[in-house]
Amino acid sequence: MAHTLAVFRFSYLGPYVFTKTLLPLLESTAETGEDVRIVNVGSFSHKDVTYLDYGSKEAWNHKFRFSLVPTISRYAYSKLACHLWANNLAKRLTAENSKVMVLLTHPGGILSDGSVRSLSTLPFPKFWIWVAGTMLHPQEQGAFTSVFAACAPRDNEEISHGAYICPPNVASSQDPKAMNEGRQKQLYEFTEALLRQLEV
Repeated sequence: MAHTLAVFRFSYLGPYVFTKTLLPLLESTAETGEDVRIVNVGSFSHKDVTYLDYGSKEAWNHKFRFSLVPTISRYAYSKLACHLWANNLAKRLTAENSKVMVLLTHPGGILSDGSVRSLSTLPFPKFWIWVAGTMLHPQEQGAFTSVFAACAPRDNEEISHGAYICPPNVASSQDPKAMNEGRQKQLYEFTEALLRQLEV
């Protein structure tokens, strides 16, 4: 895991382990009739990913050397992993007749610390950060869709198991690559194998 790129660890693997650890508690809570939801943060950028291998450590550490901004490409790759995982988890919970709801959100265009770090790798970083600041929203707005997904009543037409919520809090379609069951399975199986190897 030490060699797994940081963005992949905190965008995908960390939330995966956290959710897996809490899932038995979430399941038992949902059985009592409580409204239990798992809200994962994806990104519209998942549609831009062209490198689609998730089946090895080498794949997870792909450098995106030929990308204009490799850090942004790595971020998008990690977010496609979130989409694949959330879609796979929603299907597995449905097959198990679980009452836990899975939702995926896109925060919108946010000038986050990660965005600033990525732009700082470009020539003339202050210029690019200024340009981004004219188009992107402040970090505080990044939580709006996730809060909506977590708190909106279940009878809201935008809220359903497996929904992808985008600003302004509407259910949207994901790119077909995020719905690919073979890719979902590849990611799930390698993640589980890696966690067994790490004894996590």
